[in-house]
Amino acid sequence: MKKSIGDSIFPPALTFVQGLELLKRADYQGVELWLGDRPWFQMGTKDADLRTLFSQILDAGLQVSNVSNTLDWDENICARDPSKRAAAVRHIERQIEAAQIFKTDAILVVAGVVTADLPYNEVYERCAETLRRLGEVAGKAKVKIGVENCNSEQRFLLSPREFKTFLDDVNSPWVGIHLDVGNIHDTGFAEQWIEMHGPRITRIHVKDVMKHRGRCGQESVYTNLFLGDNNWRAIRDAMTKVGYDGWIVAEMEARYRYAADQQIFDTSAAMSRLIKGQL
Repeated sequence: MKKSIGDSIFPPALTFVQGLELLKRADYQGVELWLGDRPWFQMGTKDADLRTLFSQILDAGLQVSNVSNTLDWDENICARDPSKRAAAVRHIERQIEAAQIFKTDAILVVAGVVTADLPYNEVYERCAETLRRLGEVAGKAKVKIGVENCNSEQRFLLSPREFKTFLDDVNSPWVGIHLDVGNIHDTGFAEQWIEMHGPRITRIHVKDVMKHRGRCGQESVYTNLFLGDNNWRAIRDAMTKVGYDGWIVAEMEARYRYAADQQIFDTSAAMSRLIKGQL
């Protein structure tokens, strides 16, 4: 397995190149690029500029693990508004295009957000239909779409079997699951998700959770690796059982009040222990 972390964790004072140099010093092999998060990677960023970013990544001795986006929450493929659905399809297609430029074979999308006004069945049908079409686009580009399990935030696809049924309905070899082991904190057990989805896992996001916190006030449920309630031995054993040997990608909230770069080093060290099974 190889280690990656998102460019969203770069301390704000750093340039893109400085952030990459920091990741290399911290012993990462890759970077996850977030469309829509930082100024260097927006919908208006031209292909030539993406190629420049890619050259800088290679110069730093890194690879692109995958391409994610921050846009799905406002522009989702389940939206009733046709213009928002079209915008969602377009930014996912842009992720696929960027993935080809960055020489990576996976993107992350958040498909479906259930609300009081947008019921589950409607979200399900619209997401499945759109992902079937996007799967064809992804297949031509040889890039896999990983649908992230943002269970609590989405109120959608809450169990591993439910998610499996959804992927069965989409029925595309180019649409799988970008499995986040932290997002399962109040809807099951990450190791069971890993075992059930096995070969459909495109990437694994890692973070820890404080289950007792729930979602109240300003107190985040998420925390650094090994500080929370995830059963990391069981998670590691499940990865071994299904033969997962791909990228593990840290998705961390920047919480350090001082020495912000230290979180990047601490996370890297914890990921190395996870990969080696030194738990």
